[in-house]
Amino acid sequence: MLENTKFRGYALSVRGASHECEGLPCQDSAKVCLSENLALAVLSDGHGSERHFRSAIGSEMAVNVAIRSVSDFAAQNGGIDRIFQNDRTTAARRIAANIICGWNSEIAEHIRENPLSESEKAVCEKYGGIANEVMYGATLIVAGISEKGCFGLQIGDGNFLVQKDGEIFCPMPDDAELVGNLTTSLCDNNAIESFRSFYSEGNFSGVSLSSDGLINSFVNVGDFMKFGKRIFSAIETDTADALEEHLRTRSRSGSRDDISVAAIYKDNY
Repeated sequence: MLENTKFRGYALSVRGASHECEGLPCQDSAKVCLSENLALAVLSDGHGSERHFRSAIGSEMAVNVAIRSVSDFAAQNGGIDRIFQNDRTTAARRIAANIICGWNSEIAEHIRENPLSESEKAVCEKYGGIANEVMYGATLIVAGISEKGCFGLQIGDGNFLVQKDGEIFCPMPDDAELVGNLTTSLCDNNAIESFRSFYSEGNFSGVSLSSDGLINSFVNVGDFMKFGKRIFSAIETDTADALEEHLRTRSRSGSRDDISVAAIYKDNY
């Protein structure tokens, strides 16, 4: 748990039950970053298929790059609210472009410092070659709360909830490309076109991001939304640490996938 005079933040990734059985690492990453004027929650879900054999690293890179990109962009342009109030579409696209560029640069550097192993080369040969970014493939969700509003960016699956005036809802536009197990990704050739975004003025009390391993552990969306309210309550009452074992249980009895949560609660909203 992180906190300052205005915000509280919580982020957690738990290894999925199927990954435990197969000896695979957790491929999710989640972080929060708090300042006096802006609180960020960021979550990335690394792809689990064979071609994405460095996705655990890719998701961690995505989270770190996103925090750095949004923080720098806000600092250089008078704050997030000013940026989105002027031109929401352009602001979202510029931030997304910075994230994609930074992520690809991190990948190039990581490969230089960590050449492919023999087993990784064998996988590449099996598929007739794999682009660097595909090896690290991951989704990404970014959310921020400021004094005046809330914004979000998302590429790929996962869930984005906000709390305002005691109500919980999903503000992010739907993505018609998310069908079944198919998802858009940072590693897509046209990733910039697949980012969804929103910005809304108002006094938001919280935002909660989660990887698809969480919602897939519920029987219905209604129960998932109730759990979203539980996350905000846990942060408000300093009982969020108890969520870890609950998420592990959900993975074992439900999705069996990695589960990540990144959430922010705004004090004195």
